[in-house]
Amino acid sequence: MFKALFGGGQGATLLEAAFDDITTMLDQGAKMLDHALAALFDNESLPVDLDTMDDVIDDSERMVRRTVLKHLTVNPQQDLVASLILVSMVQDAERIGDFARGLADLSDLTGATLEGSPAEELRSLADRLRPLFEVCERAFREDDAAGAIQVVSTHTELKQAFTDFVRHIARSDLPTDKAVAFALAAGSLRRISSHLSNIASTVTQPYDRIRHGDEEA
Repeated sequence: MFKALFGGGQGATLLEAAFDDITTMLDQGAKMLDHALAALFDNESLPVDLDTMDDVIDDSERMVRRTVLKHLTVNPQQDLVASLILVSMVQDAERIGDFARGLADLSDLTGATLEGSPAEELRSLADRLRPLFEVCERAFREDDAAGAIQVVSTHTELKQAFTDFVRHIARSDLPTDKAVAFALAAGSLRRISSHLSNIASTVTQPYDRIRHGDEEA
């Protein structure tokens, strides 16, 4: 995407730094998700402070916004569309950190890890979601339309799968605390998938079509 939007022209260096910050945010979000899932499914103690990791994501979001504002102040007519896309992407990247952070707290609802066949089903869905971080990052860095399409199409499949999972949980005889934890975990994973899809859509869609049709995902 960087070459497609800027072509290496003047002003590229400043906004390239903003792209690097978004990459950092996605990397941090992926690590947070890994730790949260290990705590949720495997009863592993968190080796890091997820609040601190989320603070890094929040700081990066502010840096991207400042960088874009600085660029537009100096060059208000240059790279306007790219700047708008960056602001859209950073919002999605920040939300990923929030949902990953919330996943780690769900075991407190039950006082135990999530287990049994519902846990295995949800873990399987999370395993399908996790590789999308790297595919998404590569797609927007390298203007990889095929990768972007892969992220969006996989999200479409996962969105339905998470919906079906929650419906199944709602009809189950699980204790209320466990049912709520499963449903909330599925919802958080679905939202992470949605935000990755939104970022990927910047590669294949014009600015006015980003997130189109997935606002309620």
